[in-house]
Amino acid sequence: MQARTLYRLTTDAAACQVAANWLRAAAVEGPVLWVGRSPPDGVPHVAPAQAGHWLGHEVQALVFEAGQPLAVDALVTVAGLLLGGGTLVILDGTGGDGAFARRWQAALAEPWVRTVEPPSADRRPGIMPRAAGPFAWTPDQAVALGHLAGLAPGECVALTAPRGRGKSTLLGEFLGTALQRGESTITLTAPGPRAVDALLARARHWTPAPERYYRAPDVLLEQAEPLDTLIIDEAASMPVERLLQLARLARRLVLATTTGGFEGSGQGFRLRVLPALEGAGFRVRLQTLDTPVRWAPGDPLEDWLNRLFLLEAASRPPVSQAVRLRWSTGAALADTPQTLEAVMGLLADAHYRTRPSDLARWLDDAGVHLLLLEGAADGALFGVVLIQEEGGLERALAEAVWSGERRPQGHFLPCTVAARGDFDLAGEGAWRIQRIAVHPHWQGLGLGGRLLRAVEDRAGAKGVALIGASFGLQPVLLHLWQRAGYGLVRVGIQPDAASGQVSGVVLRATAPRLQPRLQQALAAFRRDWPVWHPRFLPDTTAAMVSEVLGDQDAEGDCCLSLVDPVADLKEVRAFSQRARPLEWALPALLRQLAVAPPDEPEGQLLEASLAQPIDWDRLARELEVSGRRGVTRRLRRAARNWLEARSL
Repeated sequence: MQARTLYRLTTDAAACQVAANWLRAAAVEGPVLWVGRSPPDGVPHVAPAQAGHWLGHEVQALVFEAGQPLAVDALVTVAGLLLGGGTLVILDGTGGDGAFARRWQAALAEPWVRTVEPPSADRRPGIMPRAAGPFAWTPDQAVALGHLAGLAPGECVALTAPRGRGKSTLLGEFLGTALQRGESTITLTAPGPRAVDALLARARHWTPAPERYYRAPDVLLEQAEPLDTLIIDEAASMPVERLLQLARLARRLVLATTTGGFEGSGQGFRLRVLPALEGAGFRVRLQTLDTPVRWAPGDPLEDWLNRLFLLEAASRPPVSQAVRLRWSTGAALADTPQTLEAVMGLLADAHYRTRPSDLARWLDDAGVHLLLLEGAADGALFGVVLIQEEGGLERALAEAVWSGERRPQGHFLPCTVAARGDFDLAGEGAWRIQRIAVHPHWQGLGLGGRLLRAVEDRAGAKGVALIGASFGLQPVLLHLWQRAGYGLVRVGIQPDAASGQVSGVVLRATAPRLQPRLQQALAAFRRDWPVWHPRFLPDTTAAMVSEVLGDQDAEGDCCLSLVDPVADLKEVRAFSQRARPLEWALPALLRQLAVAPPDEPEGQLLEASLAQPIDWDRLARELEVSGRRGVTRRLRRAARNWLEARSL
């Protein structure tokens, strides 16, 4: 199999025309793709934001428009579609003098990258035809198939592989042949159905409609029925506790995950998931696929992308020594490649899903701060915190956020506070902790708490009023944050596509003058939680309900003194007449309905619709509207009519 080739063309009208003509000619020889916002006529194309829709396809020629902003996530995604012997042409229209821009230009200046400048008809990039050969399993695939064939009760085969190693083909072979033999007690799951498209395509070689055996993770957990053989693809994209819950349902277990890149973390998978499975009683057998099947071993394009975006960064266990704290920035890290790689590796090991675009933003954004916990002797990385500055909101903007009419980017924590109705608190600047990680070998020793205290001290010294974080809500994580002095102020209602968890937002005030205001917001959240979660998150566990309420009474009686009928009525009006989301206005709606039980149709419709849990599909049918938006519009109208009937 041949290596892949990378050409760089400077972007102008002539270069685009050359690239378009070349791609049309290449389409005669095999599949091609243009990725960008200005595709020519007559060739398959996709916008960068939709590049993921092409996963599972293969192409022999690819043109990528590298404009401003540079769509680095799309570049990494589509590069994985390019077969051995294929050619990638980058139309480079980037500029800027930021740290990542310099890193990008240095990468394009490497000797192996072929630069065509200025482009001309007689200097078009070539394309190397892919030699077709008989299908054959690689040696490591053959070994993995043997392990899968001999899978016994109580055993787990854990399969890890970088992109392009045939993991999906291998799993599809295992699933398809098992179904062909009549072994119908096999179940497939993944973070989302699209993640198994390539797997199912291979399985269809052996059996019709293998997709019948796919079940979403939340469906399996809700049914909680014993399973014989369970295949979990892209397992590293799920939280450890969720994986363990699924694993406990199965007699035989197959886990597979993409390592490197932003689709998963092999090191984090080995350090966190596999020991947890062994602790749950499984005999774990780890198998790694190293040999590429789409391109040649040592492919220069794969190596280039890995180095540019640190896709294979992994941390190293520090030896015992004294530690020191050091503040840094993305731009400073860009000048110390070894430290930058250590940071990216530690974040990957901590199970964070870090995309190439995250790296680009962190290096260029002056509002990003990093706190490093390093060995005093050798500088080894023990822990890291990555912080994003967020400016406060002007009062008019905060009020527009509260009403649901605005959602400015880059102000996540102030917007969270504004949504609760405290416009003065929303005007304060905040530090958002986006990542915090301690090396797995050194966890449980108080290093995470030391990092948090250092962040709080620094924020206070700089006059930053609020510190907060958003994370996948789990009782254990929430307990850790609350023990550190952070309070829960918001819970989302839409589960994350990768983790299947809703998000929680915690806050802490660094300024004593703000403590009473924040405590009032925290108490109001606990007051509303008992009526809120049964309607929007009816499957919330008892452990989570208890952790949210803390020492407070489960019915929130301790917080009843916080109820303000005037504020509640204002919320109901904002829901009925403006765009305030139902999930924000629900507690106020319920209290107003209780104060004045409706005796006319619209108010009764509103009251009946807000019964727990809220079933959007049922309501859409009963109200004769389409989807959740249609339900919300109808409930807004009902609330408006109810208020008019009350002359309010």
